Amino acid sequence: MVSVSLCMIVKNEEEVLERCLKSVKSFVDEIIIVDTGSTDNTKQIAKKYTNKIYDFVWCNDFSKARNFAFSKSTCSYVMWLDADDIVPKKSLNKLMGLKTNLTADVYMLKYDIAFCDNKSTFSYFRERIIKNCDKCIWQGVVHECITPFGKVENIDISIEHRKIKTSDSNRNLKIYQNLAKERILNPREQYYFARELFDHKKYTKCIQVLNRFIKEGKGWVENIIESYVILYKCYVILNKPLKQHECLTKTFLYDLPRANVCCYLGDYFLQQKQYKNACYWYNSATKCKDISHTGAFVEPIYYNYYPYMQLCYITSLLGDNKKAAKFNNLAGKYYKSAAYLHNKKYFENLSI
Repeated sequence: MVSVSLCMIVKNEEEVLERCLKSVKSFVDEIIIVDTGSTDNTKQIAKKYTNKIYDFVWCNDFSKARNFAFSKSTCSYVMWLDADDIVPKKSLNKLMGLKTNLTADVYMLKYDIAFCDNKSTFSYFRERIIKNCDKCIWQGVVHECITPFGKVENIDISIEHRKIKTSDSNRNLKIYQNLAKERILNPREQYYFARELFDHKKYTKCIQVLNRFIKEGKGWVENIIESYVILYKCYVILNKPLKQHECLTKTFLYDLPRANVCCYLGDYFLQQKQYKNACYWYNSATKCKDISHTGAFVEPIYYNYYPYMQLCYITSLLGDNKKAAKFNNLAGKYYKSAAYLHNKKYFENLSI
């Protein structure tokens, strides 16, 4: 059986580190912890699981820190986790089975990063287990990644990103702002700089960066499509309806309609009280194919739950409660939310 090193970079993670290490310790053969300046009990917790703990002077470069951690690995494969990640038990069992036959160079695992009532609402595939070789190199000062190489396999095993507390840190934004003063950002950096700008409510600057990124035409197609979605969200906040519609339809230049785009178009027409058009796009969303294999960001609710709930709302608004109840039931097959349960009780009281 091949061996696997877990390589982590941490700082002040006493609240979550043990939870993470407990969830994965039986899968890995070695644990490498690189501390970038903790002032809490992070190191003491790490010592319960490994004696391979190293200090790294933080230099505003995540790739350098991760590459340092990977350089300490002595196993044939390396795996990375953040301190607030966990490996669910069902995923751990699958990983143990996978370990008996690790032959690919890069294993892409699903990364669930947002949840509602313990149900994943946002996920994408990340390079997670990589053959330990000279091609296994992190790139990018922020939102770092390893360019897949050799034989790559997408595996439906989920790693969950479970934050205990939210952070309003502008660290990443400052890194990008300083970097932009030093040199021209590459396409990937432009895209993630724009995402940071959006998250920090700097919408006008976000629009400028995204428009430049799209115009240059050198970015990954999935990032270009997502850029139009972010632009759409900016224009919703800035109350520019025509720009909203324009951004959404421009995604069709790059691929077939995506489920989230169809739902946003439904929302657009619903806002305009054009119910027929809104229903068309919500129905279209339910027919979209899953694109998670592409590595794009995926929000599963837009394939089923959300469009069916919106169709329930519109048909009820138009007076067809029997049809609305059917749409509510379809939504409930995917997510038994409080809204679904409320609707269910309402329609039952109407004896639908």
